Amino acid sequence: MLKHFLLSLTAVSIFSTFASAQAISPEALQALNASAIESLNVPVPELPADKKWGISYDLTGALSIQGERVMLNTPDGRLFELDLSLRKARKFDGHSVKVEAKARQADDMSVLKVSEIEEYNPANELKLPPYLPKRRPAKLITDEPAAMTVGNVRWLYNQNPQEGAFDWATAVIKPELVKEVYFVKKPFAPEWIAAHSLLAFTFEKGGLVDANGNESTALVLTIEAFLREGQVYDLKAGLKDNFGIVWLLTSWEDYVTRTALVDKARLIPYAVKNLTHQQKADMIRESVRLAAVNREGEYYHTITNNCTNNLLIVINRVLPENRRIRMWTIPYLAYNVRATMPVMVPKYLQGKGLLGPELGVINDTNYQVPLP
Repeated sequence: MLKHFLLSLTAVSIFSTFASAQAISPEALQALNASAIESLNVPVPELPADKKWGISYDLTGALSIQGERVMLNTPDGRLFELDLSLRKARKFDGHSVKVEAKARQADDMSVLKVSEIEEYNPANELKLPPYLPKRRPAKLITDEPAAMTVGNVRWLYNQNPQEGAFDWATAVIKPELVKEVYFVKKPFAPEWIAAHSLLAFTFEKGGLVDANGNESTALVLTIEAFLREGQVYDLKAGLKDNFGIVWLLTSWEDYVTRTALVDKARLIPYAVKNLTHQQKADMIRESVRLAAVNREGEYYHTITNNCTNNLLIVINRVLPENRRIRMWTIPYLAYNVRATMPVMVPKYLQGKGLLGPELGVINDTNYQVPLP
């Protein structure tokens, strides 16, 4: 509990300036994070990798003990191993339970470390509003070496999209036809700290096609808070378990057109450098597979499970171990801010030789020009 409290305290220290109009540089934010940790004056040992738990979950399901392992079967068919003592688990063996737990990170959720567990009572279940129609989790239909078929890809059929209307497609993706990979930043207010990040994969002809043969020049992976009706995303609210999470796939044309014409915003792309063609193709496969994971019950978090750090997790999956980005500076206590805050990540990755320079600004004057 102390470690969870310290992590929360550090996060609150970082974001305590949200309510003020004071402009603080990204460098000052990093210094604030470091000083906040130091001011705690608590010795923090280098904990082993299996002690890093960054993603919150709320789940219900049937608990069972299988030998020395505690398992949770959810109603939608998922199976998790619970990090829970056998002594405590025996009380719930064969029962329906509700658990609050944490996973290590977005690509490692087979084991959940339980913080709270209780008997599940359906009478206490709240009926939640539906999700907003803007986002849907991807559905992986087929996964073959030559091609992947994916449902729920947001597509552009109306060249003047409306704010509340969205088109969805089933698309065939051929990873080996990838051309380039781009890390893309989408600033929003307050821009000294706030931005969204996404990955874009460009293709040779035939690399990304919908069921009717319509082509897209690029696939976008954007990881967002999965908002329900009545919810509005807020950085500070994202520090607590307020929003679900969705790994959304869209065509480039859909994303860039909506950004320019509907959001009245801009995009800033950077080429991801020093990847082999095979690494680029594998990154597409990893992105699609992770986007199709059932994440119901998982929470978005402004620092440890957000739009940016998860992109770096995807990138890490195709890098050799000696080039991977370190996600935690102090395990369990301090997340690597330069690996999670969009305003910091480009410079950080440029320093590691993973990103090239800014490739200009994409806005309502040039959004129809394809990525290079």
